[in-house]
Amino acid sequence: MRRRSFLAAAGAAGAAALIGPWVRRSQAAAFGAFPGGTAAVQLPDGVRARRVLEVFLYGGLSCWETLYFVRGYGAPDDPLSPGSQYAAVAAATAAALARGGAAERERPFAVDALGASVELGPFAARLWQRSDVVARMRLIVQRHALLPHEAAVPQALTGRPIGQPGAAGLGAHIQRARLDAGLTPDRASPHAYVFAAGGVSSDNVAAAAALGDHPGAARPLLIQTDRAATTQLLDRGVLGGDRAGHDALVAAYADQYAARLTWPGRGRVRSRAADDAAGAFATQRRADAIHGVLRDDLLVPASATACGRTAIDYPQVGLAAARALLTHPTEPASYVCVVDSGLVGPVGASGYDTHVHNAADTATNFDHLLAGLLAIVNAPGEADPGKLSLDDTLIILNTEFGRTPLAQPGSDGRNHHPGGYVTAFIGGPITAAERGVWGAIGPDGLATQFAAPGENRIAALLALGIWPFAPEGYNISDVPRAAGEVRAAEQVMACFLGRTA
Repeated sequence: MRRRSFLAAAGAAGAAALIGPWVRRSQAAAFGAFPGGTAAVQLPDGVRARRVLEVFLYGGLSCWETLYFVRGYGAPDDPLSPGSQYAAVAAATAAALARGGAAERERPFAVDALGASVELGPFAARLWQRSDVVARMRLIVQRHALLPHEAAVPQALTGRPIGQPGAAGLGAHIQRARLDAGLTPDRASPHAYVFAAGGVSSDNVAAAAALGDHPGAARPLLIQTDRAATTQLLDRGVLGGDRAGHDALVAAYADQYAARLTWPGRGRVRSRAADDAAGAFATQRRADAIHGVLRDDLLVPASATACGRTAIDYPQVGLAAARALLTHPTEPASYVCVVDSGLVGPVGASGYDTHVHNAADTATNFDHLLAGLLAIVNAPGEADPGKLSLDDTLIILNTEFGRTPLAQPGSDGRNHHPGGYVTAFIGGPITAAERGVWGAIGPDGLATQFAAPGENRIAALLALGIWPFAPEGYNISDVPRAAGEVRAAEQVMACFLGRTA
């Protein structure tokens, strides 16, 4: 990451008060504020989440061995689809379990919309070590029609198909809402972060930090964890010892440009680019304060071993940074997205993009992810302020699609499958009363009742107490069959949060 690229991203984290009148709006019109007549769909204090940790399982998680195992589907005597779903690569799955010293056993979780008993598969067995987490987990069946990563990834992260200029990542919506609320006008650090290793440009993973129609101040800080110089750039060492002189010179140029945009006696014309540049410069001057939150030690990678396989543990770098930022004592983040491309996998590809070795790679990567994730969540009776609490934190396990119920011909891998896959909401407004499965995937591997990616994004905002329906946010058309904004919110809350107005 070059210094100029970092400052362009970091600058977007400047406070709204620093970037001109374009972003200053009345409290009634602030992004995320609930309009009149919407009280029925506002989660009360103590129920709504205060922060979100999103783990994006980049590549497409196979749900058959992890979060959606229906015993009997795909079995040799299944009259509809024998040898599919879990059974499609059963031999390789058994071998992966043997290498890990585990065994497949029944782990019923909930009943889906078709009345089938859904179990957590053997590669998610680590979840059962934390019954407190399982008790606050809700699985949602999703479906769409996009097969390539390049199209499905941004849709999963923004809720909008690729190519829409207004598509924004969840972090931009959340940061904008926090800025417009005006509760921390002197804050230097971002409210939202994205941590990713590799693939940021090739498969549009950078959509996690997409700005859409929000002003530049709303952009989350995107950090590539496999490029360790990020925090060093905050030292601004390239300026030598004359940082004050440099800042004074840039300020003079900025003032000159602002004067050229100003009509005498009539004020300055609107210029989003100029406002964004002013915000970037203001944040650059406060780099020391940002560095105080984003410490050097947060981004130090180390090797890890899982299932007998060793690699640089970039997922853990992201999780460790998320833990520190979300629990920061004075400037906690409201949103952190960790893009998990797996501990191991094919060269140049994500570990969840299992066109080959579906069982071996999914077993290693998902189990490793769960181990790191559960380690930063307080267990019952634990009250570590440096760990996440499910009482105020919503954890989202998201992915761009699933894997085919049948193996790829001549392979022990699976292809892309947007026709039926699973995401998870854990904690926050999800309690034991909301635990369960919404939707269903049939014996043929296709979802019969399902939600769309846009609804996933809307649900996360509602869980935080942020109204999602705005010109910069979402439309009622993003919620199929909804008639009006309130009804759309009700549908999404019932599906993802298990709550009815």
